[in-house]
Amino acid sequence: MDLTWFDHLFFFLLGVVFPAMAVMSEKSGAEEDESYIQQLPPKKHIYYSNGLMLVIGALMVLTLWNVTYRDFGKLGFQDILISPAALWIVTGITLIYAGDTLYNVWQSKKEADKWKDLSHIMPTSWQDYRHFIFLALAAGSCEEIIFRGFMINYVAEMTSSFSYAEAVALIVPAFIFSISHIYQGWASVVKIASISLLFGALYMYTTSLYLVMIIHVLVDLISGAVLVTLSRSK
Repeated sequence: MDLTWFDHLFFFLLGVVFPAMAVMSEKSGAEEDESYIQQLPPKKHIYYSNGLMLVIGALMVLTLWNVTYRDFGKLGFQDILISPAALWIVTGITLIYAGDTLYNVWQSKKEADKWKDLSHIMPTSWQDYRHFIFLALAAGSCEEIIFRGFMINYVAEMTSSFSYAEAVALIVPAFIFSISHIYQGWASVVKIASISLLFGALYMYTTSLYLVMIIHVLVDLISGAVLVTLSRSK
């Protein structure tokens, strides 16, 4: 795959600019606390604006693939290759999210105040959840196109002359993806980094984005529904 200047520019924006903005935003939010939260737009606007940004990013990747006559199968739009390794990865993802869900249930009962820290951005009612569905669908599909399809291929190509290229192609996108979620707290960053590594490995083993997209969308939808249920039980 021959890289173009647009590949480098897009990676710079995703790999450097956006994560830096996320970290700066997290620090600013921590300093301003309540005043910062009060200035945020309604949650449904956050969901739609963030979702649309992801859609635009994914469309940029697809446009790049189209104008450079690249094989969309290389991006991950091809049949899913099922293997024992892929099944083990799916099992790992399931166990991590099941454990995280149980932990959230426990934490919501033990530390109610701490649980409310993300209430300004996460769905806390079924009305919020209706709008959150758009973000879940956009994130589950578009983030995979960007962070798995594009970034893994980009990093793999950039490091193709090294023996550890495959490992770097997994680690770098996972790090960038997790740091971009710093607004959820550092504990979530660690969890998301581990899940992102598994998503990347699943993409590599199945040679397809389809299964990763389906799992990602389901995880986001279920997580949102769990948050609403826990919030309503208070």
